[in-house]
Amino acid sequence: MAQKFVKVLGIIFIILGIVGFILPLESIFHLTPVHNIVHLASGFVALLMSGTEAKAVLYLKVFGFVYLLVAILGLFTHEFIGIMFLVATNILHFIIAFGSLYVGFTSPASKSANKTVSH
Repeated sequence: MAQKFVKVLGIIFIILGIVGFILPLESIFHLTPVHNIVHLASGFVALLMSGTEAKAVLYLKVFGFVYLLVAILGLFTHEFIGIMFLVATNILHFIIAFGSLYVGFTSPASKSANKTVSH
């Protein structure tokens, strides 16, 4: 399940990164060039990590945690390193973070890795 989730997420981020350069959606998400580059990088890394279930789970845990930090940051500032944080952006970042963390930590690959570590 994690592999498919990461692959779909990667494709969505790549599409979003490309579309953001053409149509910045300034009134909804305000996609800046830096934001688009982050989306493209996130998407390409996601596709690279979707090769195995274990890599996909690792990506989801790290990616989810990073996006959670970004969403929390967005509550306290309107702009950071060229990325604009509007209400819709923050809501989407929280949804992506929680969805990624949920799939990452509830995946069977994550549970088997936890059993290996605890024994």
